[in-house]
Amino acid sequence: MKIYSLQINLELGNIEKNMEKIFSYIDKIEKSSKTSLLLLPEMFSSGFDNENLENHAKETPQIYKDLEKLSLEKNLVISGTLPEKSRYGIYNKAFVIDKGDIIFKRAKVKLFTPTNEDKYFKPGKNSFDIAESSVGNLGIMICFELRYPNISHILRKKGVEIILIPAQWGLSRKEHLEILSKARAIENQSFVVVSDTTDKIGRISYAGSSAIYDPWGKTLAFIDSEEGLVEADINLSEVYRVRRKIKMEI
Repeated sequence: MKIYSLQINLELGNIEKNMEKIFSYIDKIEKSSKTSLLLLPEMFSSGFDNENLENHAKETPQIYKDLEKLSLEKNLVISGTLPEKSRYGIYNKAFVIDKGDIIFKRAKVKLFTPTNEDKYFKPGKNSFDIAESSVGNLGIMICFELRYPNISHILRKKGVEIILIPAQWGLSRKEHLEILSKARAIENQSFVVVSDTTDKIGRISYAGSSAIYDPWGKTLAFIDSEEGLVEADINLSEVYRVRRKIKMEI
């Protein structure tokens, strides 16, 4: 099975330009008879243009429709996060699209207070479920949530095989992203996929370091600070080979 992770720089608040760039990268993915997985960064449509989230959230339904179409055309499972509005406020919501349908959503629970996320977004509920998709059991840890090993522990107990980390992770904490991502792979004996932004977006510089790690912690694909699509071929049987080799009570 093929896994893809996209790393890009975004233009703050410019949904049209950002989605045009994302679609251009998706166009490069060749359709395969076997379903592949694509992870997009956190808040990939607008970035954290927090003052204008109300307007950006209005565009999210159409973005879902466009991604649903691409999921069918390219035989892709697609994940990432987008701003969504409900009667309670705006959420930073992760999704999984499989065979053209949205099969899973979960709002970010752990909001990053140093950049005032808590002033603009509502936190999700403390229920960390997995998405049973055609490419395996997927668990999602949204950016800052990567720092909470208890979240990945819950996902592991529920049978996660691939942990997805859509992120906009600050450049000053670049090493943390790389170390923690690899640690989550090793301690949970799962594949880990990281999709981050890079370069400066608004006033913040981002870390890049998008990657794919195997359940042994081996780096299968990595991109430092440039834009690009990284990929790796994986076999989910590796998850169970590692778990049999070193048995851990969960």
